[in-house]
Amino acid sequence: MKVIYFWIFLLFLAAFIPNTPVFGQLASWNFENVSGPIPSIPILPSALGAGIASGGGSLSGAQNSGSPTTCASPETWATNFWPITTVRNTGSYMSFMVTASEGYRANISGISFILSRSSSSAPSDFYVSVYRWGIETFITSGVVPISGCNNFSGTCNVSGTSGGSLEVRIYLFRQNSAAMTATMRIDNVSLSGTTEVALPVSLGHFSGHCNEQNFPNLIWETHSESKNHGFWVQEALSDLVFNDVFFVAGYGESQSKRQYNWQDFQEKRGLIYYRLKQIDYDGVFAYSKIIPLRCEQGELLVTQPDNTSINIFLGNQTGQFEEWSLLHSGGNRIQAGKIDIDYRQIKITCPNIRTGIYILLLSGKRGNVVKKISWVE
Repeated sequence: MKVIYFWIFLLFLAAFIPNTPVFGQLASWNFENVSGPIPSIPILPSALGAGIASGGGSLSGAQNSGSPTTCASPETWATNFWPITTVRNTGSYMSFMVTASEGYRANISGISFILSRSSSSAPSDFYVSVYRWGIETFITSGVVPISGCNNFSGTCNVSGTSGGSLEVRIYLFRQNSAAMTATMRIDNVSLSGTTEVALPVSLGHFSGHCNEQNFPNLIWETHSESKNHGFWVQEALSDLVFNDVFFVAGYGESQSKRQYNWQDFQEKRGLIYYRLKQIDYDGVFAYSKIIPLRCEQGELLVTQPDNTSINIFLGNQTGQFEEWSLLHSGGNRIQAGKIDIDYRQIKITCPNIRTGIYILLLSGKRGNVVKKISWVE
């Protein structure tokens, strides 16, 4: 009887223990599972961690050479024809990707790998980053000695989304132009971090758009809900620092599909990121995937989002200006900069100016535009 009570107690306890992250290895590649002298791409991981559905190694901007027997294990992945430049080429890299299981998200905290050069003509430099949502997060970089197999590692703190993917890129460069067949060899690649339950409710479709007035509109649905207090709509610019914007109440308990809709009635311009922060009645919360919205309708708009910066949204005047200048009302220049013809949005950081009237000058071959700014600290 005591044994029965003990198991009932364990079940009761387990029901109230919150989901916690699973620490460990997300995926590893030792290249012992490759087929043929030249491995087929994508190269499947040798091992996957808990909460990871799949992974793969691929190659961009270089040649898949083979799998010679060197370094820590009988086989490694060899590549050649890397850039000869002294800086990385953003189109030439090895890619190692992991995809979280549905309902889970992956968080990368570090990477380790072994590199070796077949000769002094092979690439000598490397650069490692995590790529997500079009944004790269730097991890580490370095130089590979000519002889031996060299261990490298780096740390980071990058989180994915529910069922989403995270990609680590290793750029190799400075290959000798006279010996492009010299190979760079990689072995024992390991991505470490955590996996965790991403969203307590069963979230379905989540999307958004901007209307003709540049008002963002978000639409999402849930397939089921349990103790769902509701959702905070969160917003961020390119820095991906999210802030609460509006709270949408949940249905609490539901086993049927529920539809949600939220619209901002403030005009926005440029690329904006949104996500949902779902909160239970007991305060436990989790995040949805991140979606980007681009609001580009209308003419030039200048806004002051906070007391440290000015945002310029060029709208249908994109490509017409080459330089910007921020001036005192008396005409003295404070700051100036170049304008990329492909950019629709410019952010001017000015943390040290005080309350007053300032002049923003946009200049180009087709003429100038002058905007008066009432700066508020």
